[in-house]
Amino acid sequence: MSQTPISLRELPRLRTRDLAQLGGLLRPGTHTSPLLALGERFVVRPPGFPTMLVTHDMGDVRALFANNDDFSIGQVLSRFSSHDVMFGKQTMIFLDGAEHRRERKLFAPPFQSGALRSYEELMVEVVERELPNWPVGEPFEFLKVGYDLAIGVLLGVVFGDVAPERRDRLKSAISAWFGEIESRGFLAVTLITPLIGGATLPYPPLRRRQNEVDAVIIEEIAARRAAPAAAAAPASGHRDVLSRYVGTDLDQHDDAALARNMRGILLGAYETTAITLGWIAAMLAGHPESMAEVDAAVDTGDTERLDAYLDAVIAEVMRLRPVSPFTGRRALRDTVINGVAIPKGAIVIVPILLIHESERHYPDPLTFRPERFLDNRPSTHSWLTFGAGAHRCLGAQFALAEARILFRTVLEHRRIATVPGPVEPPRRYHTGLSPADNARITLFPRVQAFIS
Repeated sequence: MSQTPISLRELPRLRTRDLAQLGGLLRPGTHTSPLLALGERFVVRPPGFPTMLVTHDMGDVRALFANNDDFSIGQVLSRFSSHDVMFGKQTMIFLDGAEHRRERKLFAPPFQSGALRSYEELMVEVVERELPNWPVGEPFEFLKVGYDLAIGVLLGVVFGDVAPERRDRLKSAISAWFGEIESRGFLAVTLITPLIGGATLPYPPLRRRQNEVDAVIIEEIAARRAAPAAAAAPASGHRDVLSRYVGTDLDQHDDAALARNMRGILLGAYETTAITLGWIAAMLAGHPESMAEVDAAVDTGDTERLDAYLDAVIAEVMRLRPVSPFTGRRALRDTVINGVAIPKGAIVIVPILLIHESERHYPDPLTFRPERFLDNRPSTHSWLTFGAGAHRCLGAQFALAEARILFRTVLEHRRIATVPGPVEPPRRYHTGLSPADNARITLFPRVQAFIS
Protein backbone atom coordinates (compact mmCIF):
# COMPACT_ATOMS: atom_id res chain seq x y z
CA MET A 1 0.00 0.00 0.00
CA SER A 2 1.20 3.49 -0.80
CA GLN A 3 1.63 5.88 2.09
CA THR A 4 -0.68 8.82 2.54
CA PRO A 5 1.13 11.97 1.34
CA ILE A 6 2.34 14.38 4.00
CA SER A 7 0.16 17.47 4.26
CA LEU A 8 1.76 20.91 4.49
CA ARG A 9 -0.10 21.28 7.80
CA GLU A 10 2.06 18.50 9.23
CA LEU A 11 5.34 20.28 8.49
CA PRO A 12 7.14 22.85 10.65
CA ARG A 13 5.87 26.37 10.06
CA LEU A 14 7.83 29.62 10.17
CA ARG A 15 6.12 32.09 12.46
CA THR A 16 4.99 35.33 10.83
CA ARG A 17 7.09 37.38 13.23
CA ASP A 18 10.20 35.51 12.02
CA LEU A 19 9.66 36.07 8.28
CA ALA A 20 12.67 38.38 8.10
CA GLN A 21 14.87 35.35 8.76
CA LEU A 22 14.21 34.21 5.19
CA GLY A 23 16.73 36.82 4.11
CA GLY A 24 19.45 34.68 5.65
CA LEU A 25 18.93 32.09 2.94
CA LEU A 26 19.53 34.67 0.19
CA ARG A 27 23.04 35.81 1.14
CA PRO A 28 26.34 33.94 1.65
CA GLY A 29 26.59 32.28 5.05
CA THR A 30 23.32 30.36 4.90
CA HIS A 31 24.73 27.85 7.38
CA THR A 32 24.19 30.42 10.16
CA SER A 33 20.46 30.76 9.50
CA PRO A 34 18.25 29.84 12.47
CA LEU A 35 15.82 28.41 9.93
CA LEU A 36 17.98 25.30 9.69
CA ALA A 37 16.52 24.28 13.03
CA LEU A 38 13.18 23.75 11.27
CA GLY A 39 14.66 20.94 9.19
CA GLU A 40 14.92 20.49 5.43
CA ARG A 41 11.30 21.47 4.86
CA PHE A 42 9.18 24.17 6.41
CA VAL A 43 6.05 26.07 5.47
CA VAL A 44 5.65 29.84 5.19
CA ARG A 45 2.25 31.53 5.13
CA PRO A 46 2.86 35.29 4.89
CA PRO A 47 -0.32 37.37 5.13
CA GLY A 48 -1.59 38.19 1.64
CA PHE A 49 0.73 35.71 -0.09
CA PRO A 50 0.31 32.13 -1.31
CA THR A 51 1.34 29.30 0.98
CA MET A 52 4.98 28.39 0.40
CA LEU A 53 6.98 25.25 1.04
CA VAL A 54 10.69 25.99 1.41
CA THR A 55 12.69 22.82 0.89
CA HIS A 56 16.27 21.76 0.41
CA ASP A 57 15.44 18.08 0.77
CA MET A 58 17.11 16.76 -2.38
CA GLY A 59 14.36 14.21 -2.97
CA ASP A 60 11.88 17.09 -3.06
CA VAL A 61 14.13 19.15 -5.31
CA ARG A 62 14.65 16.38 -7.84
CA ALA A 63 10.96 15.52 -7.91
CA LEU A 64 10.00 19.17 -8.35
CA PHE A 65 12.33 19.73 -11.28
CA ALA A 66 11.31 16.44 -12.90
CA ASN A 67 7.63 17.39 -12.84
CA ASN A 68 7.16 19.23 -16.13
CA ASP A 69 3.38 19.51 -16.14
CA ASP A 70 2.07 20.30 -12.65
CA PHE A 71 4.19 23.35 -11.83
CA SER A 72 4.85 26.78 -13.33
CA ILE A 73 7.91 28.97 -12.95
CA GLY A 74 6.20 31.76 -14.88
CA GLN A 75 3.49 32.13 -12.25
CA VAL A 76 6.16 32.55 -9.57
CA LEU A 77 7.87 35.27 -11.60
CA SER A 78 4.54 37.00 -12.20
CA ARG A 79 3.55 36.84 -8.53
CA PHE A 80 6.78 38.18 -7.06
CA SER A 81 8.29 40.34 -9.81
CA SER A 82 7.60 42.44 -12.88
CA HIS A 83 9.24 39.96 -15.25
CA ASP A 84 5.98 39.45 -17.13
CA VAL A 85 5.92 43.16 -18.01
CA MET A 86 9.59 43.23 -19.00
CA PHE A 87 9.58 40.03 -21.05
CA GLY A 88 5.93 39.64 -22.05
CA LYS A 89 3.76 36.74 -20.93
CA GLN A 90 3.90 35.19 -24.39
CA THR A 91 7.63 34.50 -24.12
CA MET A 92 8.96 31.04 -23.34
CA ILE A 93 9.71 31.42 -19.62
CA PHE A 94 6.01 32.09 -18.93
CA LEU A 95 4.74 29.07 -20.84
CA ASP A 96 4.07 25.68 -19.27
CA GLY A 97 3.69 22.06 -20.36
CA ALA A 98 3.41 21.32 -24.07
CA GLU A 99 3.51 25.01 -25.05
CA HIS A 100 6.81 25.46 -23.24
CA ARG A 101 8.31 22.33 -24.77
CA ARG A 102 7.32 23.49 -28.26
CA GLU A 103 8.87 26.94 -27.83
CA ARG A 104 12.00 25.53 -26.22
CA LYS A 105 12.51 23.21 -29.17
CA LEU A 106 12.22 26.15 -31.55
CA PHE A 107 14.65 28.39 -29.67
CA ALA A 108 17.24 25.79 -28.63
CA PRO A 109 19.36 25.42 -31.82
CA PRO A 110 21.25 28.76 -31.63
CA PHE A 111 22.42 27.89 -28.11
CA GLN A 112 23.66 24.36 -28.76
CA SER A 113 27.33 23.39 -29.03
CA GLY A 114 27.63 23.57 -32.82
CA ALA A 115 26.35 27.13 -32.92
CA LEU A 116 28.39 28.21 -29.90
CA ARG A 117 31.69 27.56 -31.69
CA SER A 118 30.73 30.07 -34.37
CA TYR A 119 30.43 32.88 -31.79
CA GLU A 120 33.96 32.61 -30.35
CA GLU A 121 35.65 34.96 -32.81
CA LEU A 122 33.02 37.61 -32.12
CA MET A 123 33.53 37.32 -28.36
CA VAL A 124 37.29 37.76 -28.73
CA GLU A 125 36.76 40.80 -30.95
CA VAL A 126 34.48 42.40 -28.36
CA VAL A 127 37.14 42.11 -25.64
CA GLU A 128 39.91 43.37 -27.89
CA ARG A 129 37.76 46.35 -28.88
CA GLU A 130 36.86 47.28 -25.29
CA LEU A 131 40.11 46.44 -23.50
CA PRO A 132 42.10 49.59 -24.55
CA ASN A 133 39.45 51.70 -22.79
CA TRP A 134 40.06 50.11 -19.38
CA PRO A 135 42.32 51.72 -16.75
CA VAL A 136 45.70 50.10 -16.16
CA GLY A 137 47.47 50.27 -12.82
CA GLU A 138 44.56 51.84 -10.94
CA PRO A 139 41.38 50.40 -9.40
CA PHE A 140 38.18 50.44 -11.42
CA GLU A 141 34.79 48.73 -11.35
CA PHE A 142 34.88 45.62 -13.49
CA LEU A 143 31.12 45.13 -13.20
CA LYS A 144 30.66 48.16 -15.46
CA VAL A 145 33.07 46.58 -17.94
CA GLY A 146 31.00 43.42 -17.67
CA TYR A 147 27.91 45.27 -18.87
CA ASP A 148 29.84 46.64 -21.87
CA LEU A 149 31.13 43.17 -22.75
CA ALA A 150 27.72 41.60 -22.30
CA ILE A 151 25.90 44.00 -24.61
CA GLY A 152 28.70 43.89 -27.16
CA VAL A 153 28.49 40.12 -27.37
CA LEU A 154 24.71 40.01 -27.30
CA LEU A 155 24.26 42.50 -30.12
CA GLY A 156 26.65 40.51 -32.28
CA VAL A 157 25.32 37.08 -31.36
CA VAL A 158 21.62 37.96 -31.53
CA PHE A 159 21.62 40.37 -34.48
CA GLY A 160 24.96 40.00 -36.26
CA ASP A 161 25.50 42.26 -39.27
CA VAL A 162 23.08 45.15 -39.02
CA ALA A 163 23.32 48.21 -41.25
CA PRO A 164 25.29 50.89 -39.31
CA GLU A 165 22.42 53.39 -39.14
CA ARG A 166 19.97 50.80 -37.85
CA ARG A 167 22.57 49.30 -35.52
CA ASP A 168 23.14 52.71 -33.91
CA ARG A 169 19.40 53.18 -33.42
CA LEU A 170 19.11 49.65 -31.99
CA LYS A 171 21.94 50.24 -29.50
CA SER A 172 20.44 53.56 -28.48
CA ALA A 173 16.96 52.06 -28.03
CA ILE A 174 18.30 49.11 -26.02
CA SER A 175 20.37 51.40 -23.81
CA ALA A 176 17.33 53.58 -23.09
CA TRP A 177 15.24 50.48 -22.37
CA PHE A 178 17.78 49.05 -19.93
CA GLY A 179 18.05 52.48 -18.33
CA GLU A 180 14.30 52.55 -17.73
CA ILE A 181 14.35 49.04 -16.22
CA GLU A 182 17.04 50.19 -13.78
CA SER A 183 15.35 53.52 -13.00
CA ARG A 184 14.10 54.40 -9.52
CA GLY A 185 10.58 54.80 -10.89
CA PHE A 186 10.38 51.27 -12.20
CA LEU A 187 12.18 49.92 -9.11
CA ALA A 188 9.38 51.39 -7.01
CA VAL A 189 6.82 49.70 -9.24
CA THR A 190 8.53 46.32 -8.93
CA LEU A 191 8.77 46.62 -5.13
CA ILE A 192 5.03 47.20 -4.94
CA THR A 193 4.19 44.27 -7.25
CA PRO A 194 4.42 41.44 -4.65
CA LEU A 195 2.36 43.46 -2.18
CA ILE A 196 -0.64 43.88 -4.51
CA GLY A 197 -1.10 40.29 -5.59
CA GLY A 198 1.50 40.24 -8.36
CA ALA A 199 -0.01 42.98 -10.50
CA THR A 200 2.46 45.47 -11.96
CA LEU A 201 1.23 49.04 -11.99
CA PRO A 202 1.28 50.71 -15.42
CA TYR A 203 4.63 52.34 -16.15
CA PRO A 204 4.35 54.11 -19.53
CA PRO A 205 8.06 55.05 -19.86
CA LEU A 206 9.05 51.38 -19.90
CA ARG A 207 6.35 50.49 -22.41
CA ARG A 208 7.52 53.29 -24.72
CA ARG A 209 11.12 52.11 -24.53
CA GLN A 210 10.15 48.50 -25.21
CA ASN A 211 8.12 49.58 -28.22
CA GLU A 212 11.09 51.55 -29.55
CA VAL A 213 13.34 48.48 -29.30
CA ASP A 214 10.73 46.24 -30.93
CA ALA A 215 10.19 48.72 -33.77
CA VAL A 216 13.87 48.62 -34.76
CA ILE A 217 14.00 44.82 -34.47
CA ILE A 218 10.87 44.47 -36.62
CA GLU A 219 12.47 46.79 -39.18
CA GLU A 220 15.54 44.53 -39.21
CA ILE A 221 13.38 41.41 -39.58
CA ALA A 222 11.62 43.01 -42.58
CA ALA A 223 14.97 43.84 -44.17
CA ARG A 224 16.12 40.24 -43.81
CA ARG A 225 12.91 38.88 -45.24
CA ALA A 226 13.45 41.15 -48.23
CA ALA A 227 17.04 39.88 -48.71
CA PRO A 228 17.12 36.26 -47.48
CA ALA A 229 20.44 35.46 -49.17
CA ALA A 230 22.27 38.10 -47.11
CA ALA A 231 20.72 36.79 -43.89
CA ALA A 232 21.74 33.22 -44.75
CA ALA A 233 25.37 34.19 -45.41
CA PRO A 234 26.22 37.23 -43.25
CA ALA A 235 29.50 39.06 -43.82
CA SER A 236 30.66 38.28 -40.29
CA GLY A 237 31.01 34.61 -41.13
CA HIS A 238 28.84 33.43 -38.22
CA ARG A 239 25.10 33.06 -38.26
CA ASP A 240 23.51 35.22 -35.62
CA VAL A 241 20.45 34.09 -33.66
CA LEU A 242 17.98 36.17 -35.67
CA SER A 243 19.30 34.82 -38.98
CA ARG A 244 18.77 31.28 -37.72
CA TYR A 245 15.04 32.00 -37.59
CA VAL A 246 14.10 34.37 -40.39
CA GLY A 247 13.10 32.38 -43.45
CA THR A 248 13.91 28.98 -41.89
CA ASP A 249 11.84 26.08 -40.58
CA LEU A 250 12.10 27.67 -37.11
CA ASP A 251 10.35 30.82 -38.33
CA GLN A 252 6.95 30.10 -36.78
CA HIS A 253 6.13 33.46 -35.16
CA ASP A 254 4.86 36.72 -36.53
CA ASP A 255 7.37 39.57 -36.59
CA ALA A 256 6.11 41.16 -33.37
CA ALA A 257 6.43 37.89 -31.45
CA LEU A 258 9.88 37.20 -32.89
CA ALA A 259 10.98 40.71 -31.91
CA ARG A 260 9.73 40.17 -28.33
CA ASN A 261 11.67 36.92 -28.11
CA MET A 262 14.88 38.53 -29.40
CA ARG A 263 14.41 41.32 -26.87
CA GLY A 264 13.83 38.70 -24.18
CA ILE A 265 17.13 37.01 -25.01
CA LEU A 266 18.90 40.34 -24.57
CA LEU A 267 17.28 41.03 -21.22
CA GLY A 268 17.72 37.50 -19.89
CA ALA A 269 21.44 37.40 -20.63
CA TYR A 270 22.52 41.02 -20.13
CA GLU A 271 22.55 41.53 -16.37
CA THR A 272 23.25 37.91 -15.44
CA THR A 273 26.34 37.86 -17.70
CA ALA A 274 27.67 41.16 -16.39
CA ILE A 275 27.23 40.17 -12.73
CA THR A 276 28.91 36.81 -13.27
CA LEU A 277 31.87 38.45 -15.02
CA GLY A 278 32.16 40.86 -12.10
CA TRP A 279 32.26 38.05 -9.56
CA ILE A 280 34.88 36.12 -11.57
CA ALA A 281 37.15 39.17 -11.54
CA ALA A 282 36.55 39.79 -7.82
CA MET A 283 37.20 36.16 -6.88
CA LEU A 284 40.44 35.96 -8.87
CA ALA A 285 41.59 39.24 -7.32
CA GLY A 286 40.93 37.86 -3.85
CA HIS A 287 42.63 34.49 -4.34
CA PRO A 288 46.35 34.70 -5.26
CA GLU A 289 46.71 30.92 -5.61
CA SER A 290 44.04 30.85 -8.31
CA MET A 291 45.53 33.83 -10.11
CA ALA A 292 48.93 32.10 -9.99
CA GLU A 293 47.43 29.06 -11.75
CA VAL A 294 46.01 31.35 -14.42
CA ASP A 295 49.35 33.13 -14.83
CA ALA A 296 51.22 29.85 -15.21
CA ALA A 297 48.87 28.64 -17.94
CA VAL A 298 48.97 31.95 -19.84
CA ASP A 299 52.71 32.44 -19.60
CA THR A 300 53.43 28.94 -20.92
CA GLY A 301 50.90 29.36 -23.72
CA ASP A 302 48.93 26.34 -22.50
CA THR A 303 45.45 27.28 -23.71
CA GLU A 304 44.01 23.87 -22.89
CA ARG A 305 45.16 24.14 -19.28
CA LEU A 306 43.90 27.73 -19.08
CA ASP A 307 40.47 26.85 -20.45
CA ALA A 308 40.11 23.89 -18.11
CA TYR A 309 41.02 26.00 -15.10
CA LEU A 310 38.76 28.88 -16.15
CA ASP A 311 35.86 26.45 -16.55
CA ALA A 312 36.51 25.33 -12.97
CA VAL A 313 36.77 28.94 -11.74
CA ILE A 314 33.49 29.84 -13.43
CA ALA A 315 31.71 26.82 -11.96
CA GLU A 316 33.01 27.67 -8.48
CA VAL A 317 32.06 31.34 -8.81
CA MET A 318 28.56 30.36 -9.89
CA ARG A 319 28.31 27.96 -6.95
CA LEU A 320 29.25 30.58 -4.38
CA ARG A 321 27.59 33.54 -6.11
CA PRO A 322 24.66 32.33 -8.21
CA VAL A 323 23.00 35.42 -9.69
CA SER A 324 19.69 34.22 -8.26
CA PRO A 325 20.05 32.55 -4.83
CA PHE A 326 16.69 30.75 -5.07
CA THR A 327 14.12 29.45 -7.52
CA GLY A 328 10.54 28.31 -7.24
CA ARG A 329 7.55 26.69 -8.89
CA ARG A 330 3.80 27.23 -8.36
CA ALA A 331 1.43 24.27 -8.39
CA LEU A 332 -1.03 24.41 -11.28
CA ARG A 333 -3.16 21.73 -9.68
CA ASP A 334 -3.17 19.53 -6.57
CA THR A 335 -0.16 17.24 -6.85
CA VAL A 336 2.42 15.28 -4.85
CA ILE A 337 6.21 15.56 -4.90
CA ASN A 338 8.36 13.07 -3.02
CA GLY A 339 5.49 12.13 -0.73
CA VAL A 340 4.45 15.71 0.08
CA ALA A 341 1.00 16.92 -0.99
CA ILE A 342 1.18 20.31 -2.70
CA PRO A 343 -2.20 22.05 -3.09
CA LYS A 344 -3.02 24.05 -6.19
CA GLY A 345 -1.66 27.59 -5.95
CA ALA A 346 1.03 26.78 -3.37
CA ILE A 347 4.62 27.71 -4.21
CA VAL A 348 7.63 25.48 -3.68
CA ILE A 349 10.81 27.47 -3.03
CA VAL A 350 14.26 25.92 -3.52
CA PRO A 351 17.04 27.88 -1.73
CA ILE A 352 19.82 27.37 -4.27
CA LEU A 353 22.53 29.09 -2.25
CA LEU A 354 21.77 26.96 0.82
CA ILE A 355 22.27 23.81 -1.28
CA HIS A 356 25.47 25.21 -2.79
CA GLU A 357 26.85 25.94 0.69
CA SER A 358 25.96 22.55 2.13
CA GLU A 359 28.73 20.26 3.43
CA ARG A 360 26.57 17.38 2.26
CA HIS A 361 27.36 18.30 -1.33
CA TYR A 362 30.67 20.20 -1.14
CA PRO A 363 33.53 19.63 1.32
CA ASP A 364 34.60 22.91 2.93
CA PRO A 365 31.74 24.59 1.05
CA LEU A 366 32.44 28.22 1.93
CA THR A 367 35.98 28.11 0.54
CA PHE A 368 36.65 29.26 -3.03
CA ARG A 369 38.28 26.16 -4.49
CA PRO A 370 38.03 25.84 -8.30
CA GLU A 371 40.00 22.59 -8.16
CA ARG A 372 36.86 20.78 -6.96
CA PHE A 373 35.55 21.10 -10.55
CA LEU A 374 38.74 20.28 -12.46
CA ASP A 375 38.02 16.56 -12.70
CA ASN A 376 34.33 16.60 -11.84
CA ARG A 377 31.76 18.51 -13.82
CA PRO A 378 29.13 20.28 -11.70
CA SER A 379 26.33 17.92 -10.72
CA THR A 380 22.94 18.78 -12.19
CA HIS A 381 21.42 17.75 -8.84
CA SER A 382 23.42 19.96 -6.46
CA TRP A 383 24.77 22.74 -8.74
CA LEU A 384 21.65 24.71 -9.57
CA THR A 385 22.87 28.06 -10.87
CA PHE A 386 20.83 27.61 -14.06
CA GLY A 387 17.98 25.73 -12.43
CA ALA A 388 17.17 22.20 -13.53
CA GLY A 389 14.62 20.16 -15.38
CA ALA A 390 12.49 21.39 -18.27
CA HIS A 391 12.96 25.03 -17.28
CA ARG A 392 16.75 24.90 -16.91
CA CYS A 393 18.13 28.07 -18.49
CA LEU A 394 18.26 27.58 -22.25
CA GLY A 395 21.39 29.71 -22.48
CA ALA A 396 23.38 27.84 -19.79
CA GLN A 397 25.88 26.30 -22.20
CA PHE A 398 26.26 29.63 -23.99
CA ALA A 399 26.82 31.52 -20.72
CA LEU A 400 29.55 29.15 -19.54
CA ALA A 401 31.38 29.24 -22.87
CA GLU A 402 31.03 33.03 -23.08
CA ALA A 403 32.52 33.60 -19.63
CA ARG A 404 35.48 31.34 -20.43
CA ILE A 405 36.21 32.92 -23.82
CA LEU A 406 35.87 36.49 -22.55
CA PHE A 407 38.10 35.92 -19.53
CA ARG A 408 40.65 33.91 -21.47
CA THR A 409 41.00 36.85 -23.85
CA VAL A 410 41.20 39.38 -21.00
CA LEU A 411 43.84 37.37 -19.15
CA GLU A 412 45.97 36.88 -22.24
CA HIS A 413 46.40 40.67 -22.29
CA ARG A 414 46.06 41.69 -18.65
CA ARG A 415 46.88 40.38 -15.19
CA ILE A 416 44.52 40.91 -12.26
CA ALA A 417 46.33 42.29 -9.23
CA THR A 418 45.63 40.13 -6.20
CA VAL A 419 44.53 41.50 -2.86
CA PRO A 420 44.29 38.67 -0.32
CA GLY A 421 41.46 38.99 2.13
CA PRO A 422 37.68 38.88 2.13
CA VAL A 423 36.06 39.24 -1.27
CA GLU A 424 33.59 42.11 -1.42
CA PRO A 425 30.11 41.11 -0.24
CA PRO A 426 26.94 41.11 -2.33
CA ARG A 427 24.99 44.34 -2.56
CA ARG A 428 22.67 44.56 0.41
CA TYR A 429 19.53 45.78 -1.33
CA HIS A 430 19.39 43.62 -4.42
CA THR A 431 17.16 40.64 -5.17
CA GLY A 432 20.13 38.77 -6.65
CA LEU A 433 23.78 38.52 -5.69
CA SER A 434 25.56 41.50 -7.23
CA PRO A 435 29.01 42.73 -6.04
CA ALA A 436 28.56 45.56 -3.54
CA ASP A 437 31.58 47.52 -4.84
CA ASN A 438 30.91 46.65 -8.48
CA ALA A 439 33.86 44.19 -8.54
CA ARG A 440 36.59 46.74 -7.95
CA ILE A 441 39.92 45.40 -9.23
CA THR A 442 43.24 46.60 -10.71
CA LEU A 443 44.68 45.37 -14.00
CA PHE A 444 48.30 45.35 -15.19
CA PRO A 445 49.71 44.54 -18.62
CA ARG A 446 50.41 40.86 -19.01
CA VAL A 447 54.09 41.49 -19.84
CA GLN A 448 54.54 42.87 -16.31
CA ALA A 449 53.08 39.80 -14.65
CA PHE A 450 56.29 38.72 -12.89
CA ILE A 451 58.26 41.97 -12.74
CA SER A 452 58.81 43.12 -9.17
